[in-house]
Amino acid sequence: MTGVYLVRVLTDDRSNRLWLAAGSSPEEAVSLVLDAIPEGWSARLAQEQLTPAEVEGLDMKQGDAYEITRTIRMG
Repeated sequence: MTGVYLVRVLTDDRSNRLWLAAGSSPEEAVSLVLDAIPEGWSARLAQEQLTPAEVEGLDMKQGDAYEITRTIRMG
């Protein structure tokens, strides 16, 4: 079963970005994002996750990964 997960990305300039990824597991979602971002950046599952209603409103298919924010500065 495909789930939609929030994945936090840390760029090489130490800024955070938020991605959505549709995978069969949280680990697969993180792998999808790692495949899409530049080498040297890191990705991990975000603590926050979407509600079932939020996921239902998305048109994501297995294997999709999208950046949903440009930059989030963590102070």
